[in-house]
Amino acid sequence: MFHFIKLLRPLNLLILVATMYFMRLFVLAPMLAPSELQLQMSEFDFALLVLSILLIAAGGNIINDYFDVRADRINKPERVLVGRLVKRRVAMVSHVAFNIVGILLGGYLAWKVGIWQLVIIHLFASGSLWFYSVIFKREFLIGNIIIALLAALIPLTVGVFEIPLVMEAYGQDVVAYFQTYYPDEDPTSFFKLLFYFILGFAGFAFLLTLIREIQKDLADVRGDSQVGCRTLPIVLGMRRTKLIVLVLLGAAVVVVMMVAFYLLADKVSIFYAAIAVGIPLAVSQWLTLRAQDRPGYVKAFTWTKIAMATGLGYALVFNFWVV
Repeated sequence: MFHFIKLLRPLNLLILVATMYFMRLFVLAPMLAPSELQLQMSEFDFALLVLSILLIAAGGNIINDYFDVRADRINKPERVLVGRLVKRRVAMVSHVAFNIVGILLGGYLAWKVGIWQLVIIHLFASGSLWFYSVIFKREFLIGNIIIALLAALIPLTVGVFEIPLVMEAYGQDVVAYFQTYYPDEDPTSFFKLLFYFILGFAGFAFLLTLIREIQKDLADVRGDSQVGCRTLPIVLGMRRTKLIVLVLLGAAVVVVMMVAFYLLADKVSIFYAAIAVGIPLAVSQWLTLRAQDRPGYVKAFTWTKIAMATGLGYALVFNFWVV
């Protein structure tokens, strides 16, 4: 049981759960509170939403390790679990069961929200993780983009399930308020602002996950080359790939600081962006530049992951010091 739980990557799943609850409790809820509006999805239904995404992610972790045994035996032999400490049949059955339950929960919640098309999120996540593990992980760039998109979907899912319910409950009141006090402004701008904040976190998750995935490819190049992968460092070479990562990290710092200065535009946000996000990204950039072997690249993408965590932590700052 211990090895099976380890196979699920519980720390990553914990970050997933934290991300979704942070979006709900520390971004959407405090943005509604000044207008005396409340989130409409019940705590139980939101817990089911989190569980549905968590199950699909856990299933994806299992199937990724299932098909990645050959490369992992070279890159990180001490961490190979499937076929050694967890039976292959157990891994496959668990993957299927987790995905079925996750999709069924997603379908139920999409029906309750009244937008059945939202179940596409769960179907896309499940299918993408399967095809990523079987095919796309070994292809040039597309695997990295898929994982980055799935990371962006985690905060985005909260918005697309929560915001329509808020619009349904308070839409007429918001329209009436704007017609009375701001007749020249678009009443939907209030709901758009909610979505833009969620979209900002999703964009941040996409960019940093893309960077981290490329850094992981740099770290795993020896094993990946042995099993026929066509990752960026194998196709373009280590030097060019490192340059791409350095440019992306620099772009991430610029984007974060521009958002803090020109969109958020308060001292707390600017200070937090510079210290809590900018510094870890700069450290990751420096470590990537100096890295010559797998441990060096592992250190680099660890700092990228720290920047992702501190970026998520801005939700707390936003709740307690900005709103």
